[in-house]
Amino acid sequence: MKAIKIEQITIPYKKEWLQQWKERNPNIVPSFMLDWDGPGISNGYGFGEWMAEKYFRNQGYYVFTNDFNLLSKTSKFSRYNKMIDTLIPPGKLKEFKEIVQQLTKEGYSIENPDLLVFNLNTCFFAEVKKESDKVREPQLRFFYLAKQYFEIDSKLVYLCDKSIDVLSEELTFEFDLSDSVI
Repeated sequence: MKAIKIEQITIPYKKEWLQQWKERNPNIVPSFMLDWDGPGISNGYGFGEWMAEKYFRNQGYYVFTNDFNLLSKTSKFSRYNKMIDTLIPPGKLKEFKEIVQQLTKEGYSIENPDLLVFNLNTCFFAEVKKESDKVREPQLRFFYLAKQYFEIDSKLVYLCDKSIDVLSEELTFEFDLSDSVI
């Protein structure tokens, strides 16, 4: 078993915003997503990521939202992956991918997080959850490996319709991972 400490940021939202999102209200859903023909908006897909992105942009950060894939050998997001590679120590992305392949062969699943948040001084990965959704072990494994190989922290963003204030707390999560990993 491994453990990781992660900052959880709770961001308030109004339940009616989610309903408006599901109804594809152009006052809530960004135009580039309204043009999207894929499944999901009607069940709330993308709402949490968009709310978190808006929050971090208002804090002075840039955000890549689901526009990277650091786990696969080839990716349609190679442009963004190359930008991320400039933020991490040289050679570490290759090492990261090698350990991910090893762990996958051992039966572990690992998932990319929703966001990469950065500015000139710092960067971190973030996974967004709302309502009863919980962070899963494959996501925790990514966070752990990102810290070990990239020296990049991760955060959990929880959207809450019962809160009016942005809250921050440190949480500790345990998860299963091979002892052959740092």
